[in-house]
Formats: sequence, C-alpha cells, structure tokens
Amino acid sequence: MVKFLLLALAFGLAHAYAELEGKWVTTAIAADNVDKIEEEGPLRLYIREITCSEACSQMGVTFYVNANGQCSETKVIGYRQEDGKYRTQFEGDNRYEPVHVTPENIVFTSKNVDRAGQTTNLIFLVGKGKPLTPEQYEKLEEFAKEQNIPKENIREILATDICPQ
Repeated sequence: MVKFLLLALAFGLAHAYAELEGKWVTTAIAADNVDKIEEEGPLRLYIREITCSEACSQMGVTFYVNANGQCSETKVIGYRQEDGKYRTQFEGDNRYEPVHVTPENIVFTSKNVDRAGQTTNLIFLVGKGKPLTPEQYEKLEEFAKEQNIPKENIREILATDICPQ
C-alpha cells in the first residue's frame, strides 16, 4: 500500500510539472511597488516558456523585457529551495513559486529584492494568449488583496506585448 501511495504521489507531481512546462504568455502582473511593472519597468516580464528539469528542482523561465522600445530575451534558472520556492537572480534576488496551475493558466507569486534592498511582492499570471475573462480578473483582484497588493496595481499586459512570440 505504501508503495502504491508513493507511486501515486510521484505520478501526481510528474503531472503537475508537465502542466508547468511549455509555451506561455504573460497575461497580467500585479505588484505592491507598481513602478517596477509599468511599461518598460524592470519587472514587466513577457514570459514565453517554462521548462523543468531534475524533477523540477530547476525551473527555467524564458522571457523578454522591453526597455527603450527594444525587446531583450533573457532566460533564468530558478533552483528549488527547501521551502519549495524557486530562487534566481534577475534585477536582484528573486524567490517565486507557482500557486495555481491549470492547463490554461499559471499564477506565480514572487518576491524581488533589488540591489538597493527594496522589496517588491508580485503576482504573475501566464496563459495561452487569451485575455482574462471578467470572472478571472475578479479572482485576480481577490488574490491580489490577499497578497496585500492593491487592485489598482494590476496590469493586464497582453495588449502591450510587442516582443517576439
């Protein structure tokens, strides 16, 4: 019985990791420090692909940042920490984790501490290129409130994404 439960757990984790991997597009971002996610802001990330390796102990994220009208492609590798969150370096120290995964969307929470020591709490919502429905936007507003991010700080960025797909 124990072997069966371990096998079921391993299969469930493998399935969850499989849902993370693939081509994704940033749909919306929210942050308590909204300047970081405004157009051409350093944390306005246009995500394109998520990969997992080694049982998803490493998560690769490929994205673009648009600065001065130029899209710059970047790939970071996050390493899973003991608390289950991933850690990487980009515009400072970042700790992030997927908190809601469906075949259509993934919601990540992230904490960035920049080189000046300023902390920014973020929510990234990635999807398959469709805008949020009114119901999805309402759920995002509720989740932002739970994360102490004002709903006014939510940015739907699909329409401003001019970087290569």
